[in-house]
Amino acid sequence: MPKLMRCKYCGTLQDEPPGAKICAQCGGELVWETPDIQSGGSYVRASLELDQVSCPAGQTAERYLILSVSTPDEVPAAEQVKTTVGRPPMHFCAVLDVSGSMRGNKISAAKKAVQQAVQRLQDGDTFSLVTFASDVRCSLDAKTVDGALRRIARSSIDEIQAGGQTALCGGLEEGIARVLKAPCDTNLVLLLSDGQANVGEVDIEAVGRRALDARAKGITVSTLGVGNDYNEAMMAEIALDGGGRFYHIAHEGQIAAYLGGELGEMASLAARNVKAILDLPAGTTLESLSSAYPVSGKSVSLGDIPVETHLEVVLRLLLPPQSAGTRLPVSGRVEYRTPAGNVCTTPLNTVTVRYEAEGVFENTLGVVKPTVRRVLEHMQSVGVFATSKATSLGADQGREKGRTTISRMRAYAARLGEADEEAKEILDEGSAIMNNFMAASPQARSKAKADTHAAMQRHRGSKDFKS
Repeated sequence: MPKLMRCKYCGTLQDEPPGAKICAQCGGELVWETPDIQSGGSYVRASLELDQVSCPAGQTAERYLILSVSTPDEVPAAEQVKTTVGRPPMHFCAVLDVSGSMRGNKISAAKKAVQQAVQRLQDGDTFSLVTFASDVRCSLDAKTVDGALRRIARSSIDEIQAGGQTALCGGLEEGIARVLKAPCDTNLVLLLSDGQANVGEVDIEAVGRRALDARAKGITVSTLGVGNDYNEAMMAEIALDGGGRFYHIAHEGQIAAYLGGELGEMASLAARNVKAILDLPAGTTLESLSSAYPVSGKSVSLGDIPVETHLEVVLRLLLPPQSAGTRLPVSGRVEYRTPAGNVCTTPLNTVTVRYEAEGVFENTLGVVKPTVRRVLEHMQSVGVFATSKATSLGADQGREKGRTTISRMRAYAARLGEADEEAKEILDEGSAIMNNFMAASPQARSKAKADTHAAMQRHRGSKDFKS
């Protein structure tokens, strides 16, 4: 069986080649990949990959890194919380849209899903329930879960009736307030809606800031959009700013699966307060492709990560001018807290940029094609979120944002050369998705929501819980 080797330049993991140990992607030197690179009891795997290892001498260079982080199927026993359920207590606040559009099967399915979720919570967890229509109501204030609470919750949920408009922002604010009143180690506000916010604050970024503030206080905010009439841009913005996940639910029969699935994700966190700290060359600027992974100096915040999850985080580097022949390494580490509260560290492999003299460097030199294609896919996902948000402000804004996204993707893809068929497919798909946001048909609206859901899956490593 071939042994695995990793390139010191582009970071690509590959089978040991026969003969010289040279990277098949960029021509860099290969080193042995140890079976388990973690130290200090770490069980989270992480790596860096560089999109292009060559840079022109004497110029500032833009390069992209893919930071990959993977969690195991199960947290090792030594790092689980020493409780009967093996996890810390959780506060789950369900925030339900009970406006008129939710009448009938939708509200029935949502009520049933929340009732099932309360049954799944462990004794000692905390549950609260907020509903919103024309106004906002705390249907059940934060209470510790036990047999009595489950009976009270069932009665409170049974009493819910649908009618009125959609005070979405008010519902979100109230849900966050309920959790702040009785916070636990893990806190989830899960907002479900099938319509457009039309009471109170309706500006997407302003509503998203509520979730961003909650995230800073240790609360995860996730969203479920039901049907084809809700604003996917707002629901995605709330989830991204809230450090959570957005799910598109095509029909009410899927509500229970997705609500229970997201609750399960938060109940099975493998790593908490995850951050990557990079060792960068002096004068290098670090940026994140997405607001979901904020950068502070040389640190990237990844939030909490559930078990059995693979994240890809795209980072943009602006590297300072260097003389020909210079080699600049980039490495670092990933730090996180285990469910048991211990701090673990996973070292990151080194990638290296090499500077080529004028007349030697060309746009395609040192390009790592598989990595560039993956960066392109992430650019497309970020473009989906941006175009969706712009479209909600007006068709002209959406059209312009879509054009800008595709133009940027084409400029980046040029380093692959004109003959790269896979890049063409990604660009064609991206163009079709951006154009679809401009269409007004029910089919187009449904497709736009499904595309936003798919972008979230790629962007946040979220799972598919279709029953």
